[in-house]
Amino acid sequence: MPKSSKENIEKDKKIIISELEKNSNRSVNEIADKLGFSRQKVWRIIKNLEEDQTIWGYTAILDDDKVGRKRFCILLKKAPVKTTEESLNKVITRELRQVANKNGVNLESTYFFHGLYDGQICVTAENVIQVKRFIADMEKKMGAEYFQKTDILEMLVPIQVRGFNNPNLEKLKDYF
Repeated sequence: MPKSSKENIEKDKKIIISELEKNSNRSVNEIADKLGFSRQKVWRIIKNLEEDQTIWGYTAILDDDKVGRKRFCILLKKAPVKTTEESLNKVITRELRQVANKNGVNLESTYFFHGLYDGQICVTAENVIQVKRFIADMEKKMGAEYFQKTDILEMLVPIQVRGFNNPNLEKLKDYF
């Protein structure tokens, strides 16, 4: 009988994923010690998760004020026209990132939705003017006829980001 069944491997994988979601900056040794696993087991599971692209990458959570940037969400409502393959390829090939960079905008996340809006783009920029220029250039690149509505939301105080509580929540009181 094998040392680890498929069920146990899947269970261990979920436990390690949970730890990485809490803090991806932890070393393999720290995760292994906390979970009571061998260092080799943790390393192998993480390596497999990276290879099968369950883990796409790792990122730091920054205080936007300290780096002189603001965070914005752009909500997109698609017009009732058929999207061409050419337009879809501009999204797939990440041409939007080039448009964002040209305007001083850091493209963080892009989502496709089912609901009132069809998409969301999360960005950071120094100001809303950069975001508006990015949207104008994006509409030129993609075709303005594809967008029925775009709304810009500025995030004032992040309360929680990727499972981490904002250490500066006192700023929230400034808005009430």
